[in-house]
Amino acid sequence: MDKKQRDDRRHQEDRALTRALLWVAAAVVLEALLVFLNRFYINYYVDEIEFVVLLQGVLRAVRIGGLVLAVVAFVWSVLQARKGGKAVLPLLICLGAGALAVCSHVVLKYKDTGVSMLFWLVVAWAALAVVYYLYQKEFFLGLTAAGLSVLGLWFVRFGQGLGYEAALLLAGILLVLAATLWLKKAGGALPFPKESPIQFLPADCSYTMTLSSCLGSLLVLAAAMALGATVAYYLIFVMLAWIFALFVYYTVKMM
Repeated sequence: MDKKQRDDRRHQEDRALTRALLWVAAAVVLEALLVFLNRFYINYYVDEIEFVVLLQGVLRAVRIGGLVLAVVAFVWSVLQARKGGKAVLPLLICLGAGALAVCSHVVLKYKDTGVSMLFWLVVAWAALAVVYYLYQKEFFLGLTAAGLSVLGLWFVRFGQGLGYEAALLLAGILLVLAATLWLKKAGGALPFPKESPIQFLPADCSYTMTLSSCLGSLLVLAAAMALGATVAYYLIFVMLAWIFALFVYYTVKMM
């Protein structure tokens, strides 16, 4: 590797690290908002009840508005990608709006238990962004499936009945599995733009761990939905152990 190649690689690594740190900064802001909600919406004083009602209205508006904005931004990103344009901005809007919608829904429905979970979920989102920019992309896919499974198990554990949240997360895992199988068939390349397809995964990528993570996450969440909250509680620890194993495996693989 000559000096120019080393410099180019260093610049790419610096850009990836900068983007990962921006996601971490966004997570810090979201954590600050959760601290604010925990104080003024969950642990409020009696004389602050009017402000609590106002916050509840804001959360309901954010839940609906964030969901609508996320869907619109996702469609926008797909159209941009098909035209060969940059889809980074609409994807960021989609992720940001979706995150706000999810947080608002959890706070409204699950109150203090939901806020406690969200403190950890925001950290997990930041960690997922770091994995995307600094680790192998196949790790990102496997970790996404496992993370969706843990979140789905939480909803089974604390939700009333099965709930549609766990079903939506089960569909999300299926989507990750389908995308992984599609990438395997396409040699790791995305279908757009048509003129110069993006090589998302290496052509010689091994899909064993990623597919194992997707299938395991799918089976674990389906089992919890069928067997109930007690089983979901213990399976959360199983999936957390699996996530730790993934981190160890791909960290060693990078060396």
